[in-house]
Amino acid sequence: MLRKSLLCAALLVTGCGDDATSDEDAFRGGLPSREMVEMRSPSRNDGQGLTAFYGEGQQAEYYRATVAAAATVNLGTAGVLNLIEEIVKHVPTSINGDVAVWGPHTGALDAVTWKLTVTRTGEHSYTWVLEGKGKDEPDTTFVAFLSGAHTASVNADGERVRGHGSGEFLIDWEKANTLPGVTGDDVGTAEIRYARVAGAAEASVEADLHQVRDEERPDTRVDAVYRFRQAVGAGGELDFVIRKDIDTDPRRAALENLAIKSRWEATGAGRADIKLSGGDLFGEATLSECWGSDFLSAYFILSVNPVLGYGELSACGNFDTAVYSTL
Repeated sequence: MLRKSLLCAALLVTGCGDDATSDEDAFRGGLPSREMVEMRSPSRNDGQGLTAFYGEGQQAEYYRATVAAAATVNLGTAGVLNLIEEIVKHVPTSINGDVAVWGPHTGALDAVTWKLTVTRTGEHSYTWVLEGKGKDEPDTTFVAFLSGAHTASVNADGERVRGHGSGEFLIDWEKANTLPGVTGDDVGTAEIRYARVAGAAEASVEADLHQVRDEERPDTRVDAVYRFRQAVGAGGELDFVIRKDIDTDPRRAALENLAIKSRWEATGAGRADIKLSGGDLFGEATLSECWGSDFLSAYFILSVNPVLGYGELSACGNFDTAVYSTL
């Protein structure tokens, strides 16, 4: 509901014309794009869906887990960043010195008034905030539920490079859910930090999710941490750690720590090393899985039950040593 309301607002927050000045474009370039914040995972091109099955020669389970983890962050950020991009396609309502404002605007059937403010803090640096309030409430009741800071990337000539930059932003679903008529499923907060700088050898995205909904148990909340790195034109790696009660026995309610580190080459071939510890566990368990460029499982080893393992270590290629997340 929140995303739908914002989209309606984005399509209606217009100024006086379609021709953007260079200053308008400068403010637009002071915001992150979805591409800058995207976690890219090993992908296949045949359109095959992710299905759950286990065994040598089957689609690797932890390849699927890696793709799903990246999608969790990508879907959470794409919606709000797409809305920001839609809003700034239009002419700002006002530009006063170093501050550009889109809105305030209220759709005819919208219970919420929206406002986007972008503030220039340096030649290529900006802060920004998206706020909302009840349409009949005073301006003092605006609630900031999406805010961040961004530095646009420049080349050797000092010119901005489209689609590149670094920064951070906070999505506060708790505050968003206080707005009239907003009944979204998202809860908690997400802190995102990103760096996709022109000329840099590596891009990175970090995400800290606090008290978000557990998709497996919608009535409970979890914390999760994600760290993504990718070299230009090469493979990548993704660490993700989730603190949740993995043991479903109600008599054992302590939170376990599930840490997964996935690494892959440009071909998509890769390896995941997993460690489960803490909570109600008496010790820790580890497992590793390797897959080829076809994403089929070729090697599997489980510390608590080696009998379930299969494949040769040589199938892991350049990833022949286990590397566990240190998050």
